[in-house]
Amino acid sequence: MRKRIKIAGDRHLETLRNCGGYYSCPTAPSGERLGPLVGYNGKYDAPTPENPKRKLQFVGNVYANFSKAEVHPHVLAFFAEALCRRLEDEIGLKNIGGFVSAPIGGYSLADALGLAYQIFDINLIKAEKKVTALATDELREQSKLVFARHDIEPGLDYVIVEDVCNNFSTTSELISLIRSAGGNVLAIACFLNRSLDVDDTYLYGMEAKAEPLKIPVISLVRLPIGEWRQDDPEVASDIEAGNVVLKPKDKDEWARLMKAMSGRPDFY
Repeated sequence: MRKRIKIAGDRHLETLRNCGGYYSCPTAPSGERLGPLVGYNGKYDAPTPENPKRKLQFVGNVYANFSKAEVHPHVLAFFAEALCRRLEDEIGLKNIGGFVSAPIGGYSLADALGLAYQIFDINLIKAEKKVTALATDELREQSKLVFARHDIEPGLDYVIVEDVCNNFSTTSELISLIRSAGGNVLAIACFLNRSLDVDDTYLYGMEAKAEPLKIPVISLVRLPIGEWRQDDPEVASDIEAGNVVLKPKDKDEWARLMKAMSGRPDFY
């Protein structure tokens, strides 16, 4: 029988690490990295004469792999119940008409949120990815979000659910989709908000002339995590040496990250 994953109270990142889902690059006293950098979903323009539309991923030292918690129902339920308490405190669960989950990291968390308080009969809506460009050696596949199986009910108030929020590009796309279908966005809920810029409020529509929409961001963990372009002097030598994992959720690559961090007692 497998050993039951230990839940570390309100130290949610520690619980995620107990699931084998938290990576923080080990470093020597000199500052030298003893493990790989990791690639993030966020991308920036890096055009070349051969490829003027080229984009590259931002990279960093820390990665929260929420998928490792998804396989442990008692952990997922614990996270969902804790997040529901925060939703109740900040917006009231009875005001939520539906959870809209981002693919695919938000799926399990949204389902667990719905099951945690079934008395309110909150709809569960899953957005899906439609691939627009295949992956390359330098970049993940490109896609856009669609509602293929589920429908948004006009006039209903929705909470967007993600596992990790950072640059809020997926979030912004979901807000546009929900609003274009006649729904309202009440809040954004996530396990981890790692953004350097967005704290407890996301301003949607900053590029428009009208007043931006202020949407609450409700997370279990608020931890700003730095990131760099791949040509930044802070990481350029590691990138050149291939000391980077651009697809950290790949099972073989994740095993490489866990091996690099094995024996490290701290997790921040």
